[in-house]
Amino acid sequence: MIYFIVNPKACSGAGKKKWEVMASLLRKKQIPYKVSFTDGPGSAVCLAKAITSRGEALTLAAVGGDGTANEVLNGIQDFANTTFGYLPAGSSNDLARAMGLPKEPEKTLDLLLHPERICLTDVGYVSSEGETRRFLVSTGIGFDAAVCHEALNSRIKNFLNRFHLGKLTYLGIALKHILFLKSSSAGLILDDGRRFSFPQIFFSAFMNMQYEGGGFKFCPDALPNDGYLDICLVERMPVRKILRVLPTAFPGKHTSTKEVHIYRCRKARIRTKHPLAVHTDGEAFGFHNDLTVGILENRLKFISSLPC
Repeated sequence: MIYFIVNPKACSGAGKKKWEVMASLLRKKQIPYKVSFTDGPGSAVCLAKAITSRGEALTLAAVGGDGTANEVLNGIQDFANTTFGYLPAGSSNDLARAMGLPKEPEKTLDLLLHPERICLTDVGYVSSEGETRRFLVSTGIGFDAAVCHEALNSRIKNFLNRFHLGKLTYLGIALKHILFLKSSSAGLILDDGRRFSFPQIFFSAFMNMQYEGGGFKFCPDALPNDGYLDICLVERMPVRKILRVLPTAFPGKHTSTKEVHIYRCRKARIRTKHPLAVHTDGEAFGFHNDLTVGILENRLKFISSLPC
C-alpha cells in the first residue's frame, strides 16, 4: 500500500496539480493507495504519525515542497517499516536535487512502484530549549534561517511561484538581509573535542546534503548516508565581499574564502551571544542562541534514483 500526504497549496497550487496527475495515473494502473491532504502548518506531522503508528510495512510519499517533506519526516513513528518517497512540488526542491529525484509524477510513480535504489539516509536533529526537530537536508542559524523565515510568509513568493520564479523571492530577501542582518559572536564545539570561537558569524549551516536555499552548494562534500554532518560556518565579511562570494556558492566554489569554514562531525553544539533565526529544511524553528545538532541512530529508507 502506498500512502500519500499531499500539500495542495505547495508552490501556489503546484502540489495540487501534480497530485491530480498522480491520482489519474494510480487509477489508470489500478494501484491501491490512500491519500491525505494537509490543511495548514503541522498538519503533515499529525498525518504521518497516524499512518506510521500501525506497525505495518508501507511506502509513505510526500507531495509538496521541502517543508512538507520535513513535516512528514517529523511525524514518522516507525522507521523500520516505513519507506519514504517524495514528489517535489516546491520552490527550492533542494531535497530532490540532492537525491536525484524526478519532478514529473509519471517518473515518480515508476520509482515508487519499482524502486531503483533504496538509500538508507541519515536523519539529522537539532535541539534547543527542550524542543527537537528532525531534518533531512539541513538546519541553520543566522542568515540562511532569517531568509527562510521571511520567505515562508512572503506574498511576493506566492506571486512569483505562479510563473515558476519562486527562487527570485529568496534572492531578493537574501539581498535585504545581507545589508541589514545583525551578526553575533559564536562558539562551536565538535564531538571530537575541537572548540572554535568567532567574533561575528554571518550564519552556520549544518548540512546532511549538499544543497540549501534553492541550489546553494554550501557543503560540496556532504553525503546523505555517510553518518556525518558537514558544517559551513561563515564569518561576517564586508557587504561587497559577500555579494562577490555568495554567487560562487552555487557551484560550491566559495570554500576557499578565508571567512568560510568547513567542518565535519556527528554532533556539534553552537552558542551565539544573541538569539538568531533557526530553520530545519527551510521551515522556521524559532530564534535560539544554543543549539545541539547531530545524527539520529535510526536511518530512513529513502527511494532514490542515485547510487547510495
